Amino acid sequence: MRHRRHAFALVFGALIVTTLSGCDNFEWGGSTLEIVPPPEAPGVDRGPGEERRAGELGLPRGTILFHVVRNEEAARLIPVGEVSGDSLRTIRRPRDVSPEAYESRFRDAVLEAGSEFTVFHRGARVGTFEVRGRGPATACGAPTATGVINTVAAATDVEEFLAFRRGLAPQVPQEYEAPQVGGRIRTYASLVAERLILQAGLPRPRGWAGAQRDLQAITLRGESEPEMAATYLVGDNLEVGPSDPRGYSVFYLADWDSARGYNPFFVKVTNYAETGEKAAPRLIDHLDWTEDGRQSVLLQIYGSDQAWFQVLRQTGERDWESVWEGGRC
Repeated sequence: MRHRRHAFALVFGALIVTTLSGCDNFEWGGSTLEIVPPPEAPGVDRGPGEERRAGELGLPRGTILFHVVRNEEAARLIPVGEVSGDSLRTIRRPRDVSPEAYESRFRDAVLEAGSEFTVFHRGARVGTFEVRGRGPATACGAPTATGVINTVAAATDVEEFLAFRRGLAPQVPQEYEAPQVGGRIRTYASLVAERLILQAGLPRPRGWAGAQRDLQAITLRGESEPEMAATYLVGDNLEVGPSDPRGYSVFYLADWDSARGYNPFFVKVTNYAETGEKAAPRLIDHLDWTEDGRQSVLLQIYGSDQAWFQVLRQTGERDWESVWEGGRC
């Protein structure tokens, strides 16, 4: 009997190996065996027919960057864009594809229940995310997912992360260490903002404490003093919604110089009266997801009716530029 079981295992294994390209039925001892290939993992090469179908549906074909938001109730996984060199490509449902068809294929290919993602914060790997349920679609029609996130103890209180599908995540050497907003950052934050506001010919806010809507410490170059990211708003809120047409937003990244204090190396000032629309940026996180030793920074920008993403890329020692801004849908 043991020899018969061994022979069955050998033949059954041969059937599996020779039928991975399709589903077939086989008769064995009066029983019908159906050999089903395993589901294809995202990011692997597809056949010509599958590539054509993916292209027709507008599905991403490469590695996807995700934004993870955690609150007391659950964690949500949100597609940001498809990695394309040192930039991203916008993920959106084509107009001629039904929402139902796009969502179904996207979830099957990318967000199936039980799939795992590697989670990063402040340039380091800090945990994992597992898909458990479905979340609402983004403004561009990309499905989102809900699930469970597990992180190292030092990141327990962190609410936002970056993520990649497990097996497709970048290999980063940094150990997680969250920089703190210290006295120097608090002292210089409004001084830098005032200088930028006056240079743009805009009026000072009535109160600096009220205008400062976001202030974060980050470590982009590993210096002894962390860099800072700050958002100041006048006539606006750091959320999707209307703003004062005379309002403005100021976002900057600044680093420390022992002789001059904190000085900005990336600045984005938006005068709503000139642009005719609201755009209020804030820092989400940063990571060397291209694995070339240079950091990329992910921002979220709030408009009057939706929010979108923007990526800043380090191009030199203190040179940064915007390399991608997500499409508005």
